[in-house]
Amino acid sequence: MTDLALAETSNSLFNVAFFVYLIAMIAYFFRLAFTRVSADGVQTSTVAGRRVGHFGLAVLLGGFAVHLTSFVMRGVAAGRVPWGNMYEYGSGIALLSIATALVVVQRRYGHLVGFVIAGSLLMMTTSLLLFTDAGPLVPALESYWLQIHVSAMMFSSSVFIVGFVATALYLVKDRAETKLARTSSFTGSTVGAARSATVTPRGEGDIEGRVADVDVDPEEVQVASATAQRDVLNPVLFPVVPFVGVLLFVLVVWRAPVPAMLAASVAALIGSSVWYAVPYLPPAAKLDNLAYRTTAFAFPLITFGIMCGAIWAEEAWGRYWGWDPKETGSFVTWVLYASYLHARSTYGWRGRRAAWVGVTAFTALLITYYAVNLFVVGLHSYAGV
Repeated sequence: MTDLALAETSNSLFNVAFFVYLIAMIAYFFRLAFTRVSADGVQTSTVAGRRVGHFGLAVLLGGFAVHLTSFVMRGVAAGRVPWGNMYEYGSGIALLSIATALVVVQRRYGHLVGFVIAGSLLMMTTSLLLFTDAGPLVPALESYWLQIHVSAMMFSSSVFIVGFVATALYLVKDRAETKLARTSSFTGSTVGAARSATVTPRGEGDIEGRVADVDVDPEEVQVASATAQRDVLNPVLFPVVPFVGVLLFVLVVWRAPVPAMLAASVAALIGSSVWYAVPYLPPAAKLDNLAYRTTAFAFPLITFGIMCGAIWAEEAWGRYWGWDPKETGSFVTWVLYASYLHARSTYGWRGRRAAWVGVTAFTALLITYYAVNLFVVGLHSYAGV
């Protein structure tokens, strides 16, 4: 194949991977819909749910193989590593996010993989909006540090996506558990089912993100509905908030009304899926632990990537650090993630407070990647589209 034919094949395979991921996401959400929670909180799946779940995993593995082939062929066509512009970088992040989901999430929380696929699809959508033809690098990027620095940043960003998904689900689950525990005197709600009774708190109050210890007369205990956690949440907010957020984001960044409406509609569907999935999510404590572990894994990677970027800057511009907008954004993101890890281990900041620090850090990551690259003039502007 010629380089042009390789590039065109890569583009076609990218599109194929996108739709295969979409099918896999639907299959995983179907599996989620056929998850059942018993009155004592035991999660099970119906025969149909298990079969569709296996189908979804097979489709996801096929989509990953197609996407990986597209990614490699893009590099061969361009004669370099395939992360030299925002289209390729976004494609790489989506690819590695799927890989992280398969390795980290699939084994224990397979019914949640659909949410990671949704994040990867949104990343691939933004990559398509930033598409550029395969070609040589601009002179400033022709360095072996591109392979080290950018790959580390790309890998860390992909893991941060998984961490953000876990954090967002934790905030929703924790809100449902806490609200249910405080409504009609429910207690023991950590696995999608609650028990109700007249309760007397032993302590002075609830610790945020946890349910207070209570004295319960076993004869007075009543089993709540397995979907009670869903019932205490406002179903309107779940589609509306992501719809408005994604719509404004795409309009501001790309000024493209049609893609903005499509992306916002997908985000609204994902939000509705989160609301539906609340009873079937793992306990808030387990989601919080998943978010912490993935973030703790990604943090040394982004640290290494920033350090490599500083060394590359010294070679290219004669200084290690100059507070360029991209450097400043990366530093702010690094500080916020360091603050999250510190808050997560600090008494009084565990739970929701630390989680919101993690959400702020991920927001800073997105701003650094999109806003700084596309709108702020600096030494890194050549890395834009």
